[in-house]
Amino acid sequence: MFAEIVIIGAGVVGLAIAKEFSSNFFCVVLEKHSSFGCETSSRNSEVIHAGLYYPKNSLKTELCIKGNRLLYEFAEKYKIPYRRIGKLVVAVKKEQEEKLNSIYENAIKNGVNGIEFVSNKYLQTFSSSINSQSAFISKNTGIIDTHSYMRCLEALASENGAIFSYNSKVIDIEKTNNEFDILIKTVEGEIFSLKSPIIINSAGLHSDEIANMVGISDENLKLNYCKGHYFKINSNKFNIKHLVYPVTDSSYGLGIHLTVDLNGDLKLGPDTLFLSNRQINYNVPTQLAEKFYNAGQTYIKGLTIDMLSPDYAGIRPKLQKPDEQFRDFYIKNETERNLDGFINLIGIESPGLTASLAIAKHVKELVT
Repeated sequence: MFAEIVIIGAGVVGLAIAKEFSSNFFCVVLEKHSSFGCETSSRNSEVIHAGLYYPKNSLKTELCIKGNRLLYEFAEKYKIPYRRIGKLVVAVKKEQEEKLNSIYENAIKNGVNGIEFVSNKYLQTFSSSINSQSAFISKNTGIIDTHSYMRCLEALASENGAIFSYNSKVIDIEKTNNEFDILIKTVEGEIFSLKSPIIINSAGLHSDEIANMVGISDENLKLNYCKGHYFKINSNKFNIKHLVYPVTDSSYGLGIHLTVDLNGDLKLGPDTLFLSNRQINYNVPTQLAEKFYNAGQTYIKGLTIDMLSPDYAGIRPKLQKPDEQFRDFYIKNETERNLDGFINLIGIESPGLTASLAIAKHVKELVT
């Protein structure tokens, strides 16, 4: 079988790429699971980010800010459930205000719109349960029904003629002349092959493994699995209308923050736990409740540990190691490695959901 473009991975980014390309190319999407978004894309905070934290001129900043606008427009057009509820970034202690100001100034440099410092009176009106020395609001931060969004992307790509091959695991890739020969194993154990001049590697947690199949064994592109747990807050006593992100000293996470979902329910998370192996498990140990309580009670008035119960967990594919300050998305046509037509997307973690439509357009520019 021949395809003009093969996309490996049907997470939110792979689906957005399929939607973007399928109107002009015959696309086949290969996914080893039985449905779309079974890993990172379905196990996150479902936040539409504004681009506050990332360095200026990074891909994360550029694609997050573009993606924010595109995602809201898409959600409106296709009636995807979402809410532009805003996010409070809060300094709980006086000594955190300098860091809060630096985040605000970074957002201004990045060109983020809709951010402003808020008064204590504002907090009492809209989020009276929040303990804060000072805070600013990001009005363009929101939440979205990720499953509905992914289902819509799949439907649009399918209408354009894209083929989705689920339960299809890529086991080898070989380049011959100007095309790639992809070997695929089905869940029943059958083997088949697919030829294409263009492969888009959007395999998420396994994207570095796919790159290895074509001979890219760059240690700098090896993924680090970072697990994040979530705990649900089982109480309706809190008057909180916004997402709440405390200032943190961490260089590789945004701290255990507070998320409001589309039903108005509250949850805390994620934390950050780098895994020493690549074994995927989504268990949430009940003994972590104390850790989440200790973090949450600093900025949520009246929180008690008995209000918390384990919810879910996700795993982020980070290029960043625990001791590194920042790693950008790696999105590249590997022409310099004599692999023209092999488009690598590695380390697509947050803000990947927000940036998904912008990433798709960026990849299309690399191809066309």
